[in-house]
Amino acid sequence: MQVQFTDDEVVEAFNAIVNQMADNAGLSDRDRATLKRWKSKMRLGSDDMNEFVRKANEDFRQQLARRERSQLRKPDWAD
Repeated sequence: MQVQFTDDEVVEAFNAIVNQMADNAGLSDRDRATLKRWKSKMRLGSDDMNEFVRKANEDFRQQLARRERSQLRKPDWAD
């Protein structure tokens, strides 16, 4: 099975996670501002975001392959 996230999907997930961290992690105002500034640099199409999307898709592929291999070795009676 091949799954590939689009740039937009990864950016939306990235933004949701960073916003949750900024709002709920109990950060100081200074740390929250630093996090938001960093997030603003991670724009769609930037080199950093393109690298992030590439790595996110690669990590997802590796995890999926690991899970599929694990299912192949799992005995039928172990469900």
